[in-house]
Amino acid sequence: MADDTRMKELQEAQRKMELLLVDERARRQAGEEQTHARLDQLTEKEGLQSAVMNVENSLANVQQQLQSLVEQLQHYNRNKSILGEGLTASMEKGSSSRVTTHHFNVNETTNKSNSGSYNTLHRMEFPLFNGEDARAWIRRCTRYFQMIPIPEDQKVPLASIHMEGRAELWYQGHVEKRGEPPG
Repeated sequence: MADDTRMKELQEAQRKMELLLVDERARRQAGEEQTHARLDQLTEKEGLQSAVMNVENSLANVQQQLQSLVEQLQHYNRNKSILGEGLTASMEKGSSSRVTTHHFNVNETTNKSNSGSYNTLHRMEFPLFNGEDARAWIRRCTRYFQMIPIPEDQKVPLASIHMEGRAELWYQGHVEKRGEPPG
């Protein structure tokens, strides 16, 4: 019987050890899962940081490209624009300035004593329109277009950018009503 009691004690001790072993395994497994979760979080954070860096680099490239385009447009406007220096000048002043100045050459002949001709640089501003005295504004525009050759399809868009106040609101409403792109 002593052997039977001793065997029961050993079995009981073995069961306790197995329970302790199961508990220890569960704790280690929980610890490993926490460690893996933390590693996943760190990996995700590094991935996000990498993505943010990629976006920042892309944004810097886009900014450089935009700056290059702005410089090219300014150069183009200075040298090639049908509107002359005025477009560039108004861009440099900022969008608050609505007056565009245009330069053109006029050949003038001199007196009979001087048989040659010469070019004089004249300055002419496109008239602004605020909604008052439309007929006078149209006459000034007509004279402007007689002096400066502007293609027919560009006359209305050019005039529309020189409208302000009520006239500008009316024009935008008119364009929207007709379903045309704003000029």
